[in-house]
Amino acid sequence: MAGGRGTLGAVRTLRWRPDVDPRAQLEALVRATSEPGVLVVGFGSCPPGPGLRWNDVEAWVRSRAVTVAEVEGDLAEPAAAVALCADLVFLRSGARVDLGSPRQPPSPGVLWALGRAGGGALTRGVLEGGWIAAADVVRLGLAQAELDRSEPLPLPSPHSRPALTAARDLLRCRAVGAPAMALELATFRLLFATGHPEEGAKAFLEGREPEF
Repeated sequence: MAGGRGTLGAVRTLRWRPDVDPRAQLEALVRATSEPGVLVVGFGSCPPGPGLRWNDVEAWVRSRAVTVAEVEGDLAEPAAAVALCADLVFLRSGARVDLGSPRQPPSPGVLWALGRAGGGALTRGVLEGGWIAAADVVRLGLAQAELDRSEPLPLPSPHSRPALTAARDLLRCRAVGAPAMALELATFRLLFATGHPEEGAKAFLEGREPEF
């Protein structure tokens, strides 16, 4: 993965570079998410380019780590697909995302992200395409929030790796109704077996950082 690398508490950070082959960068991202944890990828302005194949994107959306995209500029394909397919997407004020031309179908990655967001986003992306501002990206459900330039990412640190991983898996799950409730209950039972919920509550009451 090209670009700088550092830490944000217990969170790994990487930077997407528009001047480096996108497929090679995505492969590096997938390698970086081979272990549970949190990976933040920063995206500046990225000009349009050829879209990525679904085979390239699929490993990214099925990664073992919790993936976070931080979008700071104007984002077009192929970077837009990678960012929108992250588990959590945050846009800085003034950022925009290009959903492509309505004269041709969105790339597989963008189409997957639109479908995950729901019917409104899918209709907007397929029928209209084009650039959308940060507030509209959030409104369509393609991102979690629009943040000021100086506002920190709303990520827990320190964090419970099992809890974040379980939350990620529940978000990715498409179960509904009774099966979804059963899965959520089973997940909670597994998390309590780790002792992390008790440690989190105890640390809160004692006014200290939890030790996970």
